[in-house]
Amino acid sequence: MLNEKLAAARADMQAGNFDQAVATMNEAIAIDANRDVVWATLGDANRGAASKQTDPALKAKNLADAAMDYQKAVDLKNQQMAEGKVKDPDANKKLAGYYNNMGDAFAKNGKTDDAVNSYNKAVQLDPSDAGKYYFNEGATMTNANVKNDAKMRTAASEAFDKAIAADPNRADAYYWKGTNLIGMATLKGDKMEAPPGTAEAFQKYLELQPTGPHADEAKAMITSLGASVETSFGKKKPGKK
Repeated sequence: MLNEKLAAARADMQAGNFDQAVATMNEAIAIDANRDVVWATLGDANRGAASKQTDPALKAKNLADAAMDYQKAVDLKNQQMAEGKVKDPDANKKLAGYYNNMGDAFAKNGKTDDAVNSYNKAVQLDPSDAGKYYFNEGATMTNANVKNDAKMRTAASEAFDKAIAADPNRADAYYWKGTNLIGMATLKGDKMEAPPGTAEAFQKYLELQPTGPHADEAKAMITSLGASVETSFGKKKPGKK
């Protein structure tokens, strides 16, 4: 019965029927509330429901519920491991996945500090995928920085540096690092002066993805810093991985 509920909820999510998936997973929890996968799947359903919700209050509730669902999944998994009930060689990777999804729920609900903490916990549990978690951390701070706060830009660029250190071929990390750095540029006369490493970040992005989705923007940024490439660019937000 429980496995049937899980399968039905996942099918509903694949079809975009997230509210039905939430209802199904609540039924699953009534059957067995002691399995981490049940709570994590409810979290997925609530995050999906939030993505389609047009009422801001209901969207915020879906996201808050999702974060709590993932926390419950984390708590149950940790309890199972502490009691030796489950021998799961992938336990840390699963826990990191729960924290990554929790971070996404927090980020979309405007809880930036909580999101960053969640991504950092994911890194500690699963260093092999640190590039993804640090990228998501940087993306969260970039998207949240609507006031162009210099400290947040610095923190975001540092997160992208960590993503690059973990995965030097993660092209988007170079682009968004450069975007945060150029946001701290100053004008001296008619010349733009950006922090060290700005142009190099855009150049590295183009080296890795010469025809990538941000190629035109990267060329335009380089031009604005005094290079010879001419094009136009628009403002986009980084998507998390």
